[in-house]
Amino acid sequence: MELDGEIERWLKGLGLKIVVPPNAPEPFHISTSPPTGVPIVDVVRPKDAEYYVIAMGIAIHPDHKRALSSMKEQDRRRFLLELKRAVLAMGVDFAFIPPDAEVPDFVQISKPVPTAGLDARSFLEEYYRVRNAGLIVMVSFADTFRPGKGPQQSLYA
Repeated sequence: MELDGEIERWLKGLGLKIVVPPNAPEPFHISTSPPTGVPIVDVVRPKDAEYYVIAMGIAIHPDHKRALSSMKEQDRRRFLLELKRAVLAMGVDFAFIPPDAEVPDFVQISKPVPTAGLDARSFLEEYYRVRNAGLIVMVSFADTFRPGKGPQQSLYA
């Protein structure tokens, strides 16, 4: 698809590194990152799809999982609910993995983007919407559970 090449060109134009994941089953699947290597954002076009999915997976650091586990249940639920609200307010899809775990292992942020009428500006707006939502997750965990800070403190309270 011609648009695949355009998307790669737009992202390379921003100085992003592009890697095609080995064994990716989709006809178009790239992983992008800045020169520093983080964060990684994937752009995928499923087979026969008229849309791309921009996605970012965030693994929860074991130290953050332990700190989250040690919180009072009410405080843990409040932290996770505030995190969900902050990310959903950005207009992206959001999932904890596993879905029903009290302490998630991963957070998945994604946004489907239709191919019809897609141009550089609209694509990059959605790309950075997903990236920034993922950064909210990363910063929320890092700041809330940084050494020396009590795990009961919320960024959004």
